[in-house]
Amino acid sequence: MNFFVRFFVGYVLVAALAVLLGMKLFTDQLVPGVRQSVEETLLQTANLLAEFASQEASENKGITDIETLFQGYQKRRFQARIYGVLKTTPNLRVYVTDQNGIVVFDSENHDVGKDYSRWLDVRRTLAGAYGARTSPEEENGVVGSVMYVAAPIMKDNRIVGVLSVGKPSRSFQSFIDLTLEKAWESALWLFALALLLALAFSYWMTRDLRRLVDHANEVAQGTRDRIPIEGRSELRRLAQALEHLRTELDGKAHVEKVSQLLAHELKSPIAAIRGAIELLPDETDSERRIRLETNIATETTRLQRIVDGVLNLARAENRGRLDERQDIAFDDLVQDVVNERADRLANKSLHVKTTLSPTKVSGSRFLLRQAVGNLLDNAIDFSPRNGVLEINVSQEDDQVQLTIRDHGPGIPDYAQPRLFERFYSTPRPDSGERSSGLGLNLVQEVARLHGGHIELHNHPHGGAEACLNLPVAKNT
Repeated sequence: MNFFVRFFVGYVLVAALAVLLGMKLFTDQLVPGVRQSVEETLLQTANLLAEFASQEASENKGITDIETLFQGYQKRRFQARIYGVLKTTPNLRVYVTDQNGIVVFDSENHDVGKDYSRWLDVRRTLAGAYGARTSPEEENGVVGSVMYVAAPIMKDNRIVGVLSVGKPSRSFQSFIDLTLEKAWESALWLFALALLLALAFSYWMTRDLRRLVDHANEVAQGTRDRIPIEGRSELRRLAQALEHLRTELDGKAHVEKVSQLLAHELKSPIAAIRGAIELLPDETDSERRIRLETNIATETTRLQRIVDGVLNLARAENRGRLDERQDIAFDDLVQDVVNERADRLANKSLHVKTTLSPTKVSGSRFLLRQAVGNLLDNAIDFSPRNGVLEINVSQEDDQVQLTIRDHGPGIPDYAQPRLFERFYSTPRPDSGERSSGLGLNLVQEVARLHGGHIELHNHPHGGAEACLNLPVAKNT
């Protein structure tokens, strides 16, 4: 089952459950609501008629006027269509009891003289409380219920009787049935709309997934290289993660290309060394012999630099993450690297100014030494003789920063975007030679493995400045 069908089925089930639950709640509230409305209307009617009967009682007229009133009421016929339900005949029942609960008037003319004092509406009203009841009754062979609401008949502030108004439930059941019918009709339309929304929602939710699949296929075919999903959605982040994974895999695949390029780069120094070696035994001129030996040494150093750079970079890339970490006194590590370069610094008569605050980082001592060493070697190469190197280690919040500044010619504008590109290098100001172009790329990879970053830029007051930022060890 694909994602589209899953989303669609899930949405439909949720919508169906919501509609059914809504209809249940509506149905559960509908009948009580209608009955409450009818009861309130009967209460008003009963009290109105009871007031009329109270006036008759005060004038000692009996209930003759009420009898006359209801005789006329029952003869009425009308054509009233109320919300689709046709009403043609009266259906209110009224009876009156005396103060003992004996029926003295019944609009149905069949319960006069009976004792109604046991009925809840009469008993409670005679006791001065609110009286109402619902009782089953049979009419024309059909069993139903009638709701009664009573009101007291007063004379000289005394209750002298009860007037109760009744209404058959069948008279308002038609409204309930009609309302339920319309409600279910609306529910079906709502469910149909939910189905359409489910289609649209499922299509919308799976559209980016389809794009992601198509993107993966097109990338595999080499026909596309752009993330197809915009915005800040979870799928966008997933696409970015997959794109990052693709980039990493491309990087690993790039190893083969790097190997080919490395082989190409090695051809030139190897050929130069081989040629010099072939000429060296037969060379009698001491100056030319020294030149050949110097060429062999230079090219050998170049070979070593290229091989070491590639091996170090490959080792850092293959790790992907640091398997083992240790807390390292970073200021001591930097000082050790500076001490190791004492001869090189002396050869160029460079003066080193160090400000090394005690700091600790967590990571690989070997890789960090290589990264710091590469940065320092670059600074030495581009520093003028008798120049100054400024090396600072400081801590701010949760970051340790190493800055190494030289006072050389700085970084050319054209080289700025390519500083961390593999095999890219600018000529050294003293000799015009180029490095392997792998040192800064290795520093960048080491910084990434340690959760930090590296920046290299021109200093406002001249020279270049490298800034290596690393997280502080957590237990410091």
